[in-house]
Amino acid sequence: MRETRIFAVPLETREAEDGTATIAGYGAIFDNEYDVAGQFTESVAPTAFTRSLKNNRDHAVVLGHDFNRVLGTEESGTARFAVDGTGLHYEADLDLQDPDGLSAWRKVSTGRVRQSSFSFEVVKDKWEERKDAPPHRTLTEVRLYECSPVLYGANPDTVVDVKRAARSLAAALEVDQAESINEVIDLASQRDATTPDPEPDPAACHSETTQDSEPVRVFHPYV
Repeated sequence: MRETRIFAVPLETREAEDGTATIAGYGAIFDNEYDVAGQFTESVAPTAFTRSLKNNRDHAVVLGHDFNRVLGTEESGTARFAVDGTGLHYEADLDLQDPDGLSAWRKVSTGRVRQSSFSFEVVKDKWEERKDAPPHRTLTEVRLYECSPVLYGANPDTVVDVKRAARSLAAALEVDQAESINEVIDLASQRDATTPDPEPDPAACHSETTQDSEPVRVFHPYV
């Protein structure tokens, strides 16, 4: 399932002397925690896009995640993607003779569209249990599809494969599969509550000193 995440990072526009109009922004910000569907928190690792950018050149910049409104493609040289210390940076050289290119330029340059998003499929992730807080997922590797200038950064524009996330968390916690994150957490809690404490290790319980007595002298033949 193709998912999307949105980051409220300002877009920028540039116009070269030859008339080339370019929009640029960050599709993702690294190590920035955000809430996902009220069920868990998430962040994108700096390694998330490395393999996808290296092995594929079919990434695109589209308007509002609409693949029928292409603004630039990596394969044609009209879009560029790169990872830096901040996140996943993208650029697109717009065709102002194309209604979609002209529309994107006007909306971004006037500030009507100010945020960015990326669509992807999870390849690898890592979970962290947190005390008195929702679990945290780190996206360590994803299959990137495209980056988009978008209007809103609110949850309605974010598509989350909650079932896939629940399966991933269940595997990490070694419990049965469930349909939601909360169900997985409940299963893990029930398991932990019914798991007996391990028997004490007699060797670990042995003390080399006794209270109100001389220290017990232990003979170590190899010392």
